[in-house]
Amino acid sequence: MQTLHILNGEEMERFFQRKERMKGEPMIPFNEAMCAGETCETIFSNTFIKRRALTHGVSEGEYRQKTVEKLEAVFNEGREHLTLWFDEDMFCQINLLTLLAWLDQIGYESKVELCLVTQKFEPLASHTLHVDGYHSLYKQVLINRTMPREVSLPALRKGMELYLHYKDVDNELVGFIQHHPELPEEKLVELMIITFQEYGLGDVQYFQLIRNVRASQL
Repeated sequence: MQTLHILNGEEMERFFQRKERMKGEPMIPFNEAMCAGETCETIFSNTFIKRRALTHGVSEGEYRQKTVEKLEAVFNEGREHLTLWFDEDMFCQINLLTLLAWLDQIGYESKVELCLVTQKFEPLASHTLHVDGYHSLYKQVLINRTMPREVSLPALRKGMELYLHYKDVDNELVGFIQHHPELPEEKLVELMIITFQEYGLGDVQYFQLIRNVRASQL
């Protein structure tokens, strides 16, 4: 049976298409930024979709079309071979955690191949996983904001730690913004992307964070 490749976003999908990396095997991007905004326990439930659509500033229909339907359509066909492609940074690892939790939630029983890649999408390491237990980890981290005692994947553990730190009101990103009040938003965003690469945040997240921090200081 053909392997389905799930990628962390459309940029990776375009890269793999240009490089003809998968030799005709199907690929779909996981279009999310789960480190931003709020979520809920049941992934892709109506409440989940409402909260995530609000986070991204799109309609519920647009969110379903861009994120949910691509995954559901594939799994309606039944898939026994999955390979997941994700970077090691916090942004990607929290997306990975959510995807593994969803697979656990729907009772996916086959093994999953995880390929960790560099920021330039070059293979870094691979792991074979069972998804049992990942929904519990998802709830601990994204719902209860607590660090699990045991996480087998080092990159995922690091991503969880960074995420929980990121969600603190007084974290190193906030401190960095406060120490550069003179910098225009665009320059500060560029500097933060370079300085905090382990977070994997993009300009959208940094613009929002900068505006929130600066608004709170008025």
